[in-house]
Amino acid sequence: MDMTLVKEKAKQLGIQVGKMKKVDLIRAIQSKEGNFPCFETAKDYCNQLTCAWRKACLPTKEMEKKYEQTKTLYLKKIKAELETLTDTLTDLKKKSQKTMGAGKTEALAEIHKLEKKIEDLKKNAQGLATASEDAWEITKQGVDKAWKGLRDSAKKALAKFS
Repeated sequence: MDMTLVKEKAKQLGIQVGKMKKVDLIRAIQSKEGNFPCFETAKDYCNQLTCAWRKACLPTKEMEKKYEQTKTLYLKKIKAELETLTDTLTDLKKKSQKTMGAGKTEALAEIHKLEKKIEDLKKNAQGLATASEDAWEITKQGVDKAWKGLRDSAKKALAKFS
């Protein structure tokens, strides 16, 4: 809804507009109309069926679609990078078989640590795949942190084999 119309409606209800932000102004109108002042706080559902702002407040299907696309692309990227790293580890395992003694033990230990980190990251990514839009950012931050740790560990391990 256009801000001019929102201000008009507010003035009709006796609300002093001043420099109020649109969201705050609509919430003031909601209160004046006997509704909860909850504009743009609902995520999936709103039980305020008679509120005049309901349609403008709820997330649109387009926004939900964009969120799903973002999530899908991010998960595909993680999956592809994990596959590449898994292939690299498979090659390193083959190379480590030719190594003898302590070098072989150390190499296998490094590879095992990386494999564990990969499994942990896969579990986090599964959580991300099922995360609601509200939990997305927090969950994604955890995955990003785990992914950074995995990359750093992989670089160190690969440097030992070079």
